[in-house]
Amino acid sequence: MALFEKLRKGIIHEIESQGGRHAEPALYAEPLGDPGLIGPGSISWEIHGDLASLLIGGPAAILMEVLHPSVMAGVFTQSSYRTDPFRRARNTLGYVLRTTFCSTRAATRVIEQVKGVHARIKGTRADGVEYHALDPELIGWVHTAIPWAVMRAFETYNRPLSRAEKDRYLREQAPIGRMGGADYVPESVSELEDYLLQMRPKLAMTQQFQEFLDFLSGQTDDFPQSARERRERWVGVHASMALLPEWAQRLTGTYQSKALREGLLFPADRLKARLVRWSYPELPCKTMALERARAAPTPNSDLAERDHA
Repeated sequence: MALFEKLRKGIIHEIESQGGRHAEPALYAEPLGDPGLIGPGSISWEIHGDLASLLIGGPAAILMEVLHPSVMAGVFTQSSYRTDPFRRARNTLGYVLRTTFCSTRAATRVIEQVKGVHARIKGTRADGVEYHALDPELIGWVHTAIPWAVMRAFETYNRPLSRAEKDRYLREQAPIGRMGGADYVPESVSELEDYLLQMRPKLAMTQQFQEFLDFLSGQTDDFPQSARERRERWVGVHASMALLPEWAQRLTGTYQSKALREGLLFPADRLKARLVRWSYPELPCKTMALERARAAPTPNSDLAERDHA
């Protein structure tokens, strides 16, 4: 038992050192009675409460985001990904968890803070095209990449999702994208498929993307890492991308043979999912959010005053 507990704590430490703990009571535990932007009973709470799906789908979501040259230019020239390799993954995970499980006020504040950061990110791409992170199209693309990849990870490594459940999930996520400044976000599988067809001509494998991919998959010498760490990062990135359509894999240069996918990539993430769920049977932020949402509003809370009125 002591050995298993040591293993479990080691997994938790590794996850939290890279992605954060996300268990702040001020964000998730109050005010009582507040369901948040989406609320318990939603398919979003089920999917985003599965940390394994977020961690497995995360690399694919990030790569699809930056496959848009304007998003890539902003990340490449105005972020610290080389000096803080886990920052973007940590920020993406935090954004998903906070917009899902935080109180309404806290989640809204997070969205506004991200918009404030995006307001300062602008410039000119290597091909001469100007970009601004607050461009509604870019925000829509970044927003859509996350639920798309996470949904695929969940239905692959947790349980199958019906078409109706996928539509419901995308519909629940859409308001967050619009609050972030997106001009359009798909709200059903059919809309997602059409949207991806429209966006594909705008995506490109640039030199900046290649350098970012090499970094993300452990193929650079930006910081010390063992052969095992390089291998694990490569497998993680390629296994995550293997969840998405073949065109996305080929466009990103992550396409691998069926034998490699079924013999190495999928088994590796299947084991990863089991270990993460064993270590985190339920996320602390979700536990606090459930208790908050199910509790009666306190007399002096905004919710109580609104109900009384």
